[in-house]
Amino acid sequence: MLAFSLERIADEKFRERVTTEKTFKVLDEGTPLLVALSDRSKQGRQIGPWPKPYPLAVPPGTTRWETVVIGPPREKPAKRPEPGQQELLPERGGLWLKLKGLEKCELLTSTVLMPKGFQESTAISLNYAFTLLSREYEKHRISNTGNVYTRLFYQDRDKCWYPLDDLRRGVQAKAERTLLNQIWADIEKTLGWRPVFTTGKGTRK
Repeated sequence: MLAFSLERIADEKFRERVTTEKTFKVLDEGTPLLVALSDRSKQGRQIGPWPKPYPLAVPPGTTRWETVVIGPPREKPAKRPEPGQQELLPERGGLWLKLKGLEKCELLTSTVLMPKGFQESTAISLNYAFTLLSREYEKHRISNTGNVYTRLFYQDRDKCWYPLDDLRRGVQAKAERTLLNQIWADIEKTLGWRPVFTTGKGTRK
């Protein structure tokens, strides 16, 4: 990833580009997600069914998998947001990654449907869904928070399971490529020329 010190950026146009907020939808409503949990109730043995194929980059100590599903949109509150505050509730079901510049990334989601039979049927976010599951199955932990980018997994087109962190890295890489293309376009415009690309057999004329 590109690294910048905003305090050293004098070009206002460039500063705006590296701090712009962009939102990318990465998963649709109805998408199942696997949650990796370190349930110690069976002294470290595997508990319940395990996904096949086995997910990649599984957190150490994982003994249990639970499934949550991205649900429909949340109901909007009756009170409107204060002036200057942005309404963060999505109008459709799904999962979005909100990128702030090139480094900071925020997850925006509709409701999360908890496993069948769970005391609370829905959660307002992936972070809260993880906390509820951790309270239930990770009773040895003092804190029931966790990194959802590494503890939650989605299934890609190849039917394999990958951590949500892969989606975050992909979005950041896409934003970085877009920024580099914009910078190069400005250089071409300033210099008034374009590079001559070559093929495998010679130079294009």
